[in-house]
Amino acid sequence: MGCEQSTDRGPETEDYGSFSHKNAANQNYSVRRKGVGATEHLMSSGKGDTRLALEVDEKGNLLEEEIIKRTKSSIRPAQIIVGDEATKKARIRVEYAYWTQRGYYPDDPQKENQDEYSIVTKFAGDNDDAIFGVYDGHGLKGHTASAYAKEKLPSIIAKCIRQKRVKEYQKSLAAQGKATTVAYNPSIWPELNVEDYEAVCRKGFLECNRLMHDELGRTANLSGTTAVTVSFHSGRMTICNVGDSRAVLGHRVSTDDYPIKEVRTELASSGETTQQRTIGEGYCAAIPLTKDQTPYRFSERDRVKKAGAAVMTVDQMEGREPMHERWAGLDDDAIDTSGDPPRVFEKGKAYPGCAFTRSLGDKVGEKCGIIPDPEIISIEVSKADEYLVIASDGVFEFLSNQNVVDMCSRASNPLEACEVIIRSSYKQWLTYENRTDDITAIVAFLRCEKENEKSACMTSEMLLGKDNVHDFKPLRTKGDKFNSKFK
Repeated sequence: MGCEQSTDRGPETEDYGSFSHKNAANQNYSVRRKGVGATEHLMSSGKGDTRLALEVDEKGNLLEEEIIKRTKSSIRPAQIIVGDEATKKARIRVEYAYWTQRGYYPDDPQKENQDEYSIVTKFAGDNDDAIFGVYDGHGLKGHTASAYAKEKLPSIIAKCIRQKRVKEYQKSLAAQGKATTVAYNPSIWPELNVEDYEAVCRKGFLECNRLMHDELGRTANLSGTTAVTVSFHSGRMTICNVGDSRAVLGHRVSTDDYPIKEVRTELASSGETTQQRTIGEGYCAAIPLTKDQTPYRFSERDRVKKAGAAVMTVDQMEGREPMHERWAGLDDDAIDTSGDPPRVFEKGKAYPGCAFTRSLGDKVGEKCGIIPDPEIISIEVSKADEYLVIASDGVFEFLSNQNVVDMCSRASNPLEACEVIIRSSYKQWLTYENRTDDITAIVAFLRCEKENEKSACMTSEMLLGKDNVHDFKPLRTKGDKFNSKFK
């Protein structure tokens, strides 16, 4: 999911040979290298243990009972209220649910779900705060990396928040000439401003990455995880992201604060759709809260190349394709129509082969610019903000941001929205491939009575910069059904 773990030997890695892996039983598994998407890593091309084969229908698809076994979801939607209780500032009612479905790989039917999610209410000791996260693991030990992030990242960020709030409280006491020794009582600590809150979130991501390297050891050399978190504090949402999972906001459009033309421009420039559509009062627009950090994006591609990386597809690396940067979605003459994405390699090596440019873990990849430093934005939640979707790229491989928000707007509750999104993604995977990625989504229905203070398009302008045309990997909606050997 996002990283092709090529098996060329790297420094301090597991026992890797030239695109083959030798397991503990000294069995060699050759691998096929033809890519079909931006979310895979190499897998065995053998048939695996036939004793573990699953029951499938005449088309080779999983039976419904097998799908249910691979699914974990909320039993019913849950609800919390976040915001500043003392001042009643921007109180937000958040109704939420989650849904995750393990991927299906015919050659590895028992492969673990490498997606994880986390939902923490009363976050950092504050009854009015919460944090939601989705983690998409990759590599041979991707499930270990994502599980580590799920367990550690929220608690590390929480620790950083508490430390900063205590420090600010002690400053205020010192200014009043009072003793600065304080008992644990988050309810009296000052809330953090945007700058301070974003700084402690960044510190938490970097600390989690460092600990992952220390505590997981070699496991984190060529394995890692994406991480996208959305935290609520003082009436704001703060979004932190490394990798190509996404957070998307469903914002109710008013023609007064978000002209129709600007909505159409955003949808087209973000790769969502170029189709003309009537957008008026009552339309819920998908506003991306994250930008995919992949080599499709010029600013990220330029950054990793300056760090010493080589950026190319697998076909280009193996000499089957000429060297160019005209990958699918980047211009009208795109060469790549088969879903072989640009990847990050150490120069002259066949690793790490990541199809993203930021992550947690991936110690070997850090040498060529794959960093754990998150991109962060904060927005004030308003009455027009109705839906929040946080999901792994298994959802967005074939569904656009707007597709997902439209599904939320037609659903009666977030659990129903989750189910529709996951099942629709699963159906699309089987339409275009012989396997499915792990698919995970958290959906929240937001209710806030605070009126808009800023135009919704201000959020869009913050997110979609000059290189916005190429900030999203292209949707894969064309071509034949591929017989992929990637996962």
